[in-house]
Amino acid sequence: MNIKTLLSHFMKSKKVEISELRAVIEQSGNSHLPLSCRVELLQSIGNVEIVNKVFAECCKKVYPLWGNEIEDTLLRKLLCLADEYLYHRKGKADALVEEANRLRNYVEGQSCTESMAGWAVISLCYSIADHAAAMLDIDEYEGEDDGSFDYEVWNTDFFASMAFAGGNPFVDEGDAGKRREFWNWYLDTVETLCRKSDVPLIRIDAPKKKEVEQNTIPQRTQTYQTPAILSKIQEVINNTLELNIEQCNAEWDKIVLLGCCMFTGINLEGYKTKGNQKYSTKVSLHSHYILDDVKKEMYNQAKVEGAWFYCIIELNPDLTYSIRFVYDDKSQIPQDHLVDSDDFVAEFKKYPRAKEYTPLWWQEILGKKAKYLKNTIIVEQLAIPQRTQTYQTPDILLKIQQIIEKSTKVFNDYCTGNWDRIVVEAHCIGDVRTEGYFICNNIVSKMPVSLSTADLLSEIKNEMYKQASIEGAWLMCKIVFDTQKKFIIEFNYDNKASLPNDVFDNPERLEMAFKKSPRGKDYTPVWWQEILGKKAKYLE
Repeated sequence: MNIKTLLSHFMKSKKVEISELRAVIEQSGNSHLPLSCRVELLQSIGNVEIVNKVFAECCKKVYPLWGNEIEDTLLRKLLCLADEYLYHRKGKADALVEEANRLRNYVEGQSCTESMAGWAVISLCYSIADHAAAMLDIDEYEGEDDGSFDYEVWNTDFFASMAFAGGNPFVDEGDAGKRREFWNWYLDTVETLCRKSDVPLIRIDAPKKKEVEQNTIPQRTQTYQTPAILSKIQEVINNTLELNIEQCNAEWDKIVLLGCCMFTGINLEGYKTKGNQKYSTKVSLHSHYILDDVKKEMYNQAKVEGAWFYCIIELNPDLTYSIRFVYDDKSQIPQDHLVDSDDFVAEFKKYPRAKEYTPLWWQEILGKKAKYLKNTIIVEQLAIPQRTQTYQTPDILLKIQQIIEKSTKVFNDYCTGNWDRIVVEAHCIGDVRTEGYFICNNIVSKMPVSLSTADLLSEIKNEMYKQASIEGAWLMCKIVFDTQKKFIIEFNYDNKASLPNDVFDNPERLEMAFKKSPRGKDYTPVWWQEILGKKAKYLE
């Protein structure tokens, strides 16, 4: 009996079990299909190829949900390569893992639900290389559900379910109806692939060569989300509203500001939309120079990343706005702005950048004599091994929720007005320092932080450190949450550029931080090793 006949026979004999699994989904309080059920189902199939194809279809199902914080074309390319490997025997599994490891840097540290779609792709590549061992040969498994394991070992299908539903069922996130829809689709997919496994169920198109070229630029750390820059952007918006008060009193859908800030000239123009119609708006001359200041401040955050040369601000009637910066795509500049190759030569001289942050079309303009900045920060970061420490444990997640509750209470007790997001930052470098901000309509205001929050953050740091002491303890932590209590959390273990300047005025703080939480030499960046000197005692 060949494999197709065998699998067909299996599915016929397992109809009742599939229906029972659908009943489990219906009866579950959060519409989750437990890991034990999926392990039993897929182990009964027992075919590595089909299991990984199920996982690949899960990735393609949720891929459109991937957020744009990270260059999505790179992950789409990887997913296409995995699809080609599974359905057409093209490529090598080791190459998929190598690319997945590289792209983890884009996904790591992102806790937004959209990023689960990215993690699903990464997990798929590992599953292909491991012959689906995490599902078919799961070690010492005793029927635990997904929530009992660290996110590092979650399976592709669980990542995909979180992306589709919008959150983790074990911390009461996401839409139960969407989760039910996903898992029923999942069972349909298993049945279909068991009947016919040689044809992909969902098509995904590989990115065009030009898209790939544009998206090989590393992820940037520059941000406009600082109090000083947000204040300047708000000033540009206020100037625009004041000049167009008559227009703005009438109904409108959006005001768009287009700013081209190049060494050879600064150009700012705007228009208002109503339906499909565009109407020109006045712009302040002063606003031209404010945007140029914004560009300079962002460039100084990380010069190796270059400076943006074009920005788009879209203002909504409720006075909220979005802003986008163009660093690499020349085609985004309107033709009537008359930017040519010489302008980009002059621009590079004023705002040099590292070669890896310079697109190929710009490198061709500059020629072989261009003096690129050395990207020592990126090289150093890439040299640090991948960490296994995670905040995704029940105890730490509970502490994060407590921080969110306490910060919300502090706002209610000591602040006035409304808020869209609250930011809590901790600097644990020698001692613990905390700062709090609330953001409303993109305006940032300071707020107090409770002492108990500082204690909780210190406990989180210590608990994560104990998971793998050799990896070191994080130096900074930032939690951002919205009114629905959905949060993003970021940790900084090594990035010198993101540390407060006063740290380097008092290097003994870094010495103290190392003595308190020593780490392996491999996990200690070169700039820190230089501060510590030859007598530093690194963990083995």
